Formats: sequence, structure tokens, C-alpha cells
Amino acid sequence: MMWRVRTTLEDRPGCLAEIALGCGKSAVNIESLQVFPGEPVVDEFVVTAPDGFTDVQIARVFEDAGGTGVAVTRTAPAEAIDEPTRWLRGVHEVIEQGRDVDAVLRELLGTAAPDVVDYAGHDVLDLRRRNGTELRISRAVPFTPVERARAQALLSLVCDAGADVPLVQPTTRDPLPLVRRATLADIDAVAALHQRCSAETLYHRYQVPLRMPMTTRFARRLVMPESGTAVVVQSGLDLVGHGVIEQVDGRWLLRMLVEDAWQSRGIGSLLVREGAGRAKALGAERLTLVTAAGDDALLRTVGSAGFVARVERHDGNLHITIPLVTVAPIED
Repeated sequence: MMWRVRTTLEDRPGCLAEIALGCGKSAVNIESLQVFPGEPVVDEFVVTAPDGFTDVQIARVFEDAGGTGVAVTRTAPAEAIDEPTRWLRGVHEVIEQGRDVDAVLRELLGTAAPDVVDYAGHDVLDLRRRNGTELRISRAVPFTPVERARAQALLSLVCDAGADVPLVQPTTRDPLPLVRRATLADIDAVAALHQRCSAETLYHRYQVPLRMPMTTRFARRLVMPESGTAVVVQSGLDLVGHGVIEQVDGRWLLRMLVEDAWQSRGIGSLLVREGAGRAKALGAERLTLVTAAGDDALLRTVGSAGFVARVERHDGNLHITIPLVTVAPIED
């Protein structure tokens, strides 16, 4: 198994030797080393470890050898090549092959959702395009100053070459929302959506206070539920709504979240219609939404979506059930 390890070391002679000795004693082989200058200096190692090693064990090897702030993620042999070469290839892929610069940067920066040791929340990198719009990238492992500079330099270079038009651009007013199935690529954006929501909005969604920032594992469940599917509403580059259609105790439930600034603008109705079609495609005959008693807003949302629902009270909550007999299934 190959791992990418980032750590901060003391600024004294012999630190790297101690890391190498610790890895050798644990049968961990160092494949490559990259130093990110800055304050503090961050060293990145790509290592291979015996089968059965976990990220926690790898982190312990480096911590015992004097490393601090250790972050460990899985990686692949293809990513162990010379870093400047990887970034130059990224420029080629955008300019010559027509790949989206957003996707290329996310690959170069390794933003796929890893379960990192000592997760402390996502770090955010805001880059500026030539047309004044921003490209936001986030990940669990903090960005170094070198990576921030590389990313902005790559974006500026492809912008100067005219390859800076994103697939979805934000507009200055009334951007048209897009409703679609959620994917693993939406993990960061779903987490960002939650961070922009008020405590009251989050409480209506989960019926309990939600501790932020959310973990990567929780965000992954929100976009890839075990017994159902998830949908998102996208406006420009941001997600403004999210819904989970999931089977719980034999019932199909729809749980929704709409960003505060986008409430009362039809996003909830879009999610209800999309959720009903997705649930029908999964074999559901009815779809239920649960909210606190007295929450008339959700009732109005269901009505605005064009459904006549059955409303029941259970344990102080309203259960709003939509029959799906006449609903057309929605499949990708």
C-alpha cells in the first residue's frame, strides 16, 4: 500500500535521518520526498508500507520519529512522479486536451475525500480567474503556501491561454439552478453548504444541534447514502440545496436542506419533485418527509411542488407522505 505523509519537523540537523531510521525499523520504504518551504516548513513523503498497515500506524511511525501535525492519505504510484512534471502535465491537459481546469487542479492537489488522522476541518483555497470569478477548492489536509502559489500560477497560465471558461459559470443575478444526482465529487461542496447554513436551518434538517465542521465520513454518507440516493441543487459553482432519499425501517424518507439565502425561492419544491422521481425509480410507492409540528413551511413546499399529501402526527412531529402512483421515475 502506498501512502502520502505530510509532517512538520524540528529545524535542526538529523531530523530527516530520524524519520528515515524510524521508517526503516517499521519496514516502511520512502519512495519520494518533497519539501514545502514556509513557516513552518512542511515535508511530504510518499511511502510504501507492508499489507495491513493503516493510516493510524503510518502516522505513529512519523510521530515517534519526531514529526508533528502528521496527515496521512492513500495515494497511487502514478502520483509519485516528479511534482513539477505533474503540474506541467496538468497545464497540457487543460490547454491541449480541453480538460476542465477545476478537475485538473483537484487531482493535482489531491482533494478526493480521505479519512485523515486527526481531522480538524477542511482548508479552503480561493483562486481568482481572469474574468474576476473565483475558483474554490478545499480538502482535509491543509494547503501549503507553495501549493497555493502553484495552483494560482497554473490557473493564471491557462487563463492567459484562453482556457479559463468553467463548465458552469456563476451569473451576476438569478442564476438558473440545476438539479442532479449527487456524486463523490460533491463532498466538499455539501460540507460548504452546511457551513453556510444557520444553526436554525440545520436544526430543522437534523432535529438535533449539528456540530461543525462535519467529518469527511459524514459528508460522504450525505452524498452516497447506504440505502438510497442523494440529489443536489447547483447554482453557478455552489450547491444551494441537498436532499437524501433513503429507506429507513421499510419507509422511503426525503430529508432536505436549503441554504438560508435561497429559501422561499422554489429550491425546496425542486428537491421534492426530484426526490419523488428518484424514489419512484428505486421502487418506492410513497415518500415521507418528517418535520417538527407547526412547521408549515414544509407543507407549503410540498404543495408548491404539486403534490397532495397525507399529514399525520407522530411523537410531536409531522409526517408528510406523498403517494407516487402518478409520478414518473427519474433515472440517470
